[in-house]
Amino acid sequence: MDLFVSATSHVSNANQWFEFLGAAFAAASELLSRWRCRRERRQDEAPAERGQLKWKREDAKMKQLHYCMLQLPDLISHAEWFSFVKGDKEVARLLPELKVLVYDAYDLLDEFNRHHRQLQPAPDAGVELEQPPWEEDGFLQGIAGGNMVSEILDDLNCLRNTLGAVLNRRVRSEPPHQIGKLLRPAMSCFYDKSKVRSLESEVSEVLELLEVKMCSGREHKRRIEGEAASARKRTRMNSGVPSASTRSSCSNQEYECASENVNVLAISGIGGVGKTTLARQVYNDERAEEYFDLRIWISVSDDFNVKRLTKEFIEFALADLMQSDNLCNLQQRLTGSVVRFRFLLVLDDVWDDVYANQDNRWQEFLEPLKSAQQGSAILLTTRSERVADLVNKNKHFRLEGLPPTIFDEFFQACAFGPDCCRVNPELNLIGKSIIPQLKRCPLAAETIGRLLKPMLDREHWNSIAESELWELKQEQYDILPVLRLSYLYLPSHLRNCFLFCSMYPKKHQFDKDTLVNCWIAAGLVESCKGGKLESHGCQYFEELLHRSLLHKDASGPADSRYVMHELIYDMAQLVSEEECFIVKGETDLKKIPQSVRHLSIIGSSSLNEANLRMVCKFKRLRSIVCHGVEACTLTAAAKYWFEELTKIRMLGFLSCKLNFLPETIEKLKLLRYLNISECTFEELPPSFWQLQSLKIVDAEKCRVKQIPDDFNRLGNLQRFKLRGRIIKEPGTYAI
Repeated sequence: MDLFVSATSHVSNANQWFEFLGAAFAAASELLSRWRCRRERRQDEAPAERGQLKWKREDAKMKQLHYCMLQLPDLISHAEWFSFVKGDKEVARLLPELKVLVYDAYDLLDEFNRHHRQLQPAPDAGVELEQPPWEEDGFLQGIAGGNMVSEILDDLNCLRNTLGAVLNRRVRSEPPHQIGKLLRPAMSCFYDKSKVRSLESEVSEVLELLEVKMCSGREHKRRIEGEAASARKRTRMNSGVPSASTRSSCSNQEYECASENVNVLAISGIGGVGKTTLARQVYNDERAEEYFDLRIWISVSDDFNVKRLTKEFIEFALADLMQSDNLCNLQQRLTGSVVRFRFLLVLDDVWDDVYANQDNRWQEFLEPLKSAQQGSAILLTTRSERVADLVNKNKHFRLEGLPPTIFDEFFQACAFGPDCCRVNPELNLIGKSIIPQLKRCPLAAETIGRLLKPMLDREHWNSIAESELWELKQEQYDILPVLRLSYLYLPSHLRNCFLFCSMYPKKHQFDKDTLVNCWIAAGLVESCKGGKLESHGCQYFEELLHRSLLHKDASGPADSRYVMHELIYDMAQLVSEEECFIVKGETDLKKIPQSVRHLSIIGSSSLNEANLRMVCKFKRLRSIVCHGVEACTLTAAAKYWFEELTKIRMLGFLSCKLNFLPETIEKLKLLRYLNISECTFEELPPSFWQLQSLKIVDAEKCRVKQIPDDFNRLGNLQRFKLRGRIIKEPGTYAI
């Protein structure tokens, strides 16, 4: 098993993280020890005292590096909170430097992994070779004779201690868990009706899904009294508190009963799309006022605390300040009061912690509401598709934005102010060109409107229109900081997978299997005991899907293509600007950050062999994906990339092709994924078969006929796709 396949993933589970690093450093220590012994045996002399001291020092440094890296995931997670949410400039300066060093440390471990694999006996040999090919390797000589480990360790320790001290000072005043609430102020049920026209169609649809049916006042009163009597009879048959075993045994049956009495519906969608606005309009609609005896509004955020929510329900419903903190007492009080009313409960901004750790918080919260009046309803707003499915797997309301006409009016009001009837025709045309980029998202309209409104002149408006959203200055409650919460609340192992997607162009259509394989190649999928990486990668993909960070492409064919919402993409660009970059022309080559890890290059007439060779300066690159680059230019540049960029794990040539695969590809010892599916050359160079780290090759259109015996040297190869076939052995394959 590849011990280092999760090389760039900040593991979410502490035990997995410790296990991973333990295995990694044990393998590195074994490798160095065995290499040293071989050197000593070959020299046929006892090691000098100075040599022994050198090896002891290196062993000690490796142990210190191991200990240092154990503490990094929490440190980085806390630093991201302070950097992104609080805008802490000191933390924002130190965080990228720390990430660069973490990547460097993992690159070192990945090199150890490659050498460690070579140390293992060949499958058909059964014993270790006497003189393995790695024995004279410059990397191990450099480790033994140089200060590579010491330099990385010293730099990591220095930055860790500096950043840790800064965070300790900040945490004493504001714990990271509380910082997120700065971007999620509790929202009330009241709103400014002058800002957004009534969403009549959407409100009616939600009320219909909640099965709100109108009836006369007398009929409603008689039905309430009859249902209340039967509900009391049902709930008071046992006057005592049921035992744990009784509660457990009747849980499923009562849950079904609750689903009949209480209609539950979630409004889902990305942050800032208008979920709370729609919920407010439903809550304040005259039909809801007439139908429900009691309406309750609770702002939840990322704290789905059953006790807190139950207490707030009682205080809102009965205007009674509850002193008790005993959940059983609170639920009994709620059960005794709720049977008299048909209620509408709005739970605004529900996050994934509602199903965290499989502790059934939702069902526990719902328990005392099962005796509610027939027709009672719970309406949630959430960014999570999984939460929406949890509360009602049969139906939920997916909000994609305001209706076009209403959105256009709203944008005009945000950009021109209340006197928008006197709109400047010239500026109005520029505004109309901006509107499609905002994807009918009201918070995006407010963000851009705030930037446009102070200067009603053509030059300023054109400057905004020609900029990417992520390049524009954002205030605390603007669209990208609000969307960035969706990133910050990701488990750390999903963060890198999500950001990896930002290296592709906007509106790029992702194939699920291809994306998962790219994550694996880039080292972003954790290796866990008893599971395949592909399975874990697919779970990661589903998580991003459930969190509305990816979604099915409704405009494309029904063959499981997925896209990023354009505003989510802009947020990802903002967060990943130091690690992912897209080159669209010659001028972009000068903007590539030194710390870049993943690079996309989109074909342009301004790109040529000479300027594409500039990419060779970025030695830390792990991934390169090319889109539509001219073949001769690309082939010439690739020769130099392969020579210089030896840390590359993933290469993709999409909608473009190489004239041939340069021999220099042999330098890419860590290459795991290669997509040459558009290439049509007839042979692969002999050096290709030396790429022992290769796992996946897509050569769909290649006209290669002969697969040599050297194919068997690719010991880690999992899939080699050629003209619709999966190649599993050497041989001749007809075109």
